[in-house]
Amino acid sequence: MKNRGLTRCIVYVSAALLIAACCPANPPLNSAIAAHGNTDWHIDTAEEFLFGTDMAGTPTASNHCPATWTRRHLNVGLTNTNHFYYDADLTTPGDDTDATSGIETAMLFFHAGHGFPPPLWDTLGNRATQANMTLGDCPGGGQLRYYWQCSCTNFAHGPKCCSGMNCSTSHPCTGGYDWWYQCPGQFDGSADSANMRNVYERWGPVLGSDFRMACGSSTCAYCHQSQMNQIWNSYNNLGYDVADSFINGLRGSTVVVPLCITKGGANAAATPLYDAAFTNQANTSGTSHYHIQYLSYFASTPTSPAFIPVIPKLLPIYEVRPLPLPEPLLDVQFETEDDWMVSADQIGERGPRVRIDKGSGAVYVSGERKSAGEESVLEEQEYIDRALRFIREQGWTEKSFSEPMGVRFVIDTTPVKDTREVQKRLQKNVIVTLKRQIDVAGELVNVLGEGDVMAVQMNNDGSLLNASKVWREVASVRQQAQVKSYEEAYQEALGQIKDRQIYELDRWTWGYKEAAGDAEQSELRIVFQFWFAPADRDTLPAHPPQMIEVPGQVQ
Repeated sequence: MKNRGLTRCIVYVSAALLIAACCPANPPLNSAIAAHGNTDWHIDTAEEFLFGTDMAGTPTASNHCPATWTRRHLNVGLTNTNHFYYDADLTTPGDDTDATSGIETAMLFFHAGHGFPPPLWDTLGNRATQANMTLGDCPGGGQLRYYWQCSCTNFAHGPKCCSGMNCSTSHPCTGGYDWWYQCPGQFDGSADSANMRNVYERWGPVLGSDFRMACGSSTCAYCHQSQMNQIWNSYNNLGYDVADSFINGLRGSTVVVPLCITKGGANAAATPLYDAAFTNQANTSGTSHYHIQYLSYFASTPTSPAFIPVIPKLLPIYEVRPLPLPEPLLDVQFETEDDWMVSADQIGERGPRVRIDKGSGAVYVSGERKSAGEESVLEEQEYIDRALRFIREQGWTEKSFSEPMGVRFVIDTTPVKDTREVQKRLQKNVIVTLKRQIDVAGELVNVLGEGDVMAVQMNNDGSLLNASKVWREVASVRQQAQVKSYEEAYQEALGQIKDRQIYELDRWTWGYKEAAGDAEQSELRIVFQFWFAPADRDTLPAHPPQMIEVPGQVQ
């Protein structure tokens, strides 16, 4: 076998002939391609994932695939594109290595389109399935290292309804705690079925010899621009691992349960689920076990800030400015790198201990990474207490914020030869977040978006892994604005939905909105967010759940 990055060949002897079946070279480093499965908002989602703009070129997301990467949007204007996902060894036509439109021609591939039921998803007129796929196959021409998908339930795992919860019988996306396949940790080892999904059975055989990681959603997934923004915000700014970034981003502000799967040896910590950065190298961690990573919400904390039903007729529009340097950082020696201030002290290979975005004042702190081993896992309240203690030590204390919200990243391991039970379960790390609330005449108003949040990611022993504070300072009241009523905002949102008679309101919220730390923002404005779902499950996937955001200020 030759060095990584060069062509590697396996030589066969047949009738005195040497027949070389060569694996391709590794894909170009930091190369990404995306495709849409539908020409509704998902075509914009695929474009936003790569470039941060919709198809009309309007900027919609400050975070996206890095501009230094090689990026390309596939299959624009084409129809019936499922064959570009398929392997020629499994079906005809199989064009996953097609140089123009195949999904196996870059380091990272992302798909946005309707799914449900597993194992199907839309591909511009027809549908694709895992049964005809092999990713990163050698020999076979596959170069892909990461496959990411934003489609409902394509990575479903576990029971249709979590034990102890009420479960909708009409459709999988009723919001709150009624989402189907929300509890991967309750998988009972059954074969894949509508009542008990088995992601090992569906996606395990798809993972080729060199492939690193496939990720998608166990539950429904809205695939909104805000989720694309948060995926890349987690990777570009927050310092999260590759798998952590996808899972943290796709969950957004709803009860979405993303999931990643990889193949490796018995040691989960040696697999691509621990990739700190994207790589074009082949997966050499082994082939004996499947490993899945998913999130589990703290039972002791809310999953989102409490809903505030009363909407005042007048609300202040606030002027905001960059957050001042917290007092504990005043004596830190910083250097300037482009738009960043970075501390001189480093955390090993992780880089500067502190980074500050000069435009917003957002603060990002890095700690030492510790692999999940045999150390004891702390109680939920202990993680919350440690996060609050860290926040106080950093001088991040604020007057008004929501109750702390916690999630665990969990990894399950099972042998490839027998997926009937989890051989080992471990906790990878935890994240505790606190969202800002603004006091308006004695009433607390939520702040939505990627900003106005403090997040502390901890190793299992409670030590710091990553922390961030994106919290612009309110400078003054720019104006008093008249706010739309619920009915006015609802009708405006409903007007943006095609086939509106099919949909019913699932849930809604409202509040101020603050952008991620790398975005320019001079004021906080009011927005409404509405989540809609089809009233009849028989209309899925033609009428998938969707989120509509409308401005709250009367123009």
